[in-house]
Amino acid sequence: MYCKGQLGELQRDLPLLKRAGLGLAAISYDSRAALRDFALRKGIVFPLLSDHESDVIRAYGVADRRYHKGAQLDVDSSGEVPVYGLAYASVFVLNPNGTVRWRFVSEHEEVRLTVSSILQRSLGQLANQSRTPLESGWIQVEITASDTSAGMGTSLTIGVELRIPRGWHIYGPQAGGDYRGIAWRMDSSQCSIVSDTEYPEPSWEQPAFADAKLPVYEGNIRLTREFVIRPMISDTRTAADRFRKACLDSDSRFPASGSLAFQACTDRECSPPQSVPLRWTFAFTPPDRERVPIELWRAFEH
Repeated sequence: MYCKGQLGELQRDLPLLKRAGLGLAAISYDSRAALRDFALRKGIVFPLLSDHESDVIRAYGVADRRYHKGAQLDVDSSGEVPVYGLAYASVFVLNPNGTVRWRFVSEHEEVRLTVSSILQRSLGQLANQSRTPLESGWIQVEITASDTSAGMGTSLTIGVELRIPRGWHIYGPQAGGDYRGIAWRMDSSQCSIVSDTEYPEPSWEQPAFADAKLPVYEGNIRLTREFVIRPMISDTRTAADRFRKACLDSDSRFPASGSLAFQACTDRECSPPQSVPLRWTFAFTPPDRERVPIELWRAFEH
């Protein structure tokens, strides 16, 4: 249940799904004629299923509750598009017996998961993850991303991985007082939405010099965050140009930045606190402005 403009991105990564043992089908409330036109224009090879009365969409509980019968949305200069029966952006991963193994439903307009992010969240598979080592001294730090390209409304998974030498540890974010717990901060931006950090569960140990147990990480650890490029509902050229000027760098790439602060210690000593700059850049996928011919737009049968 994705907008048609982003199905081309799903098809691009179809081999990732196949390697994970999954197939792909898309459901929308569009007519068969509209879906046929789109599939031919975009070369879509997986099934596009027409749920013209939104029966399946409602059965799965993902019909957009904002739109009443007869509702229309002015999305661009070509006119108003019927939206009653429109589905929220949704992903369902099914078991072979047809039961739902995992689901994602976004009530935020135009927010979509990539294939890599779907596999990572539903199956725990790092399908197409990019890695970039950073200059961070003797504690090895790498930044990761589920994808290398993204468009408006894309939801990615970004991460930070640390390799801690034997005999050393880093305190978890729960550490207080004089103990410097690890902290991943992202720079604020009007162009993206970033979730809170998902930290692994630390072990709780009490060093000889401490009065209580402390949260400790040893070995290799991985931190993750959901990273969403803000959607642009108005698909006009003016809005797209404003987005480019405000959100893309001089190479027309989408940047994101932050910092990772931590302090590494042994049972006897601690190194000076560190702050490692973090920076991701994503190739930008522009929005698909080509729409289904007006004569194939959805006709209401309700």
